[in-house]
Amino acid sequence: MYIDSRRINEMSYTEFVAFINQTNVPPGSYSTLTKWRNNSNLNAGSRVLEVACTTGFSINSLVKESGCEGVGIDLCKDSISQARVNAEQMGLGNKVRFTAIDGTLYESPEKFSHIVVGAGLGFFPQPERMIENICRLFSSSGYLLASPFYTVEDIPEKMLNQAAKVFGITPTVQPYKEVMQLYKGFEVYFEERLQPLPETEKELHHYCESTVERASHSYGLEDEGVKSMMYDRLYSIKKMSNELRQYQGYNVLVLHYDAQCYPNRYVELF
Repeated sequence: MYIDSRRINEMSYTEFVAFINQTNVPPGSYSTLTKWRNNSNLNAGSRVLEVACTTGFSINSLVKESGCEGVGIDLCKDSISQARVNAEQMGLGNKVRFTAIDGTLYESPEKFSHIVVGAGLGFFPQPERMIENICRLFSSSGYLLASPFYTVEDIPEKMLNQAAKVFGITPTVQPYKEVMQLYKGFEVYFEERLQPLPETEKELHHYCESTVERASHSYGLEDEGVKSMMYDRLYSIKKMSNELRQYQGYNVLVLHYDAQCYPNRYVELF
């Protein structure tokens, strides 16, 4: 397959993630998924929606591990196409569906028991509108599964500008209490606050090499120059994420929606 090497760096961040089939995980990766699943009563009878699913890692993994049914939505059509491919390869073709749509506009005749937002909710232009729609997509109750970043130290302005160029969005700059305000109407059923450890150079290279080789194999790509450009861009993404970790914390959240109480809080946080 011929791929114009110039196009690699012309792609938007989301287009590149889809093109290279980057396994775009929530903070904490598989560990976070396990905590969500074990602490939210997620089982074969559940119906799960993931908002901003990118290439489908979280929704596909949760469906595979629990046997439930799932739906993934994302604005990027390329990401949705790749998420479908990944689901088929995992044998989930009849268990999970994907739709390219703005999450604030998504409607479903069937309600969901669980909705996954990972770290993505804070990056919506108007996250409060997404929260409003999430509440409409639950029935009388449900579980919101999140893993938002927050800052433990101010991120230097130069690094924020660099990150905006790499990701197309500015990283989270709010401390913990400000980030949690978005979820103030939900009951906190489970929370674990964590700080990510930077990866070593060997770990970064291993991940990038593995991902580029998998993508090259899927495209039948043998051009070493194009492979090198794919690697360089993916490495720049991972390196930027790695450098931000010293300023970031994240929490794994299982939040409960109760229509009779929301948006009030009658149970103390501590």
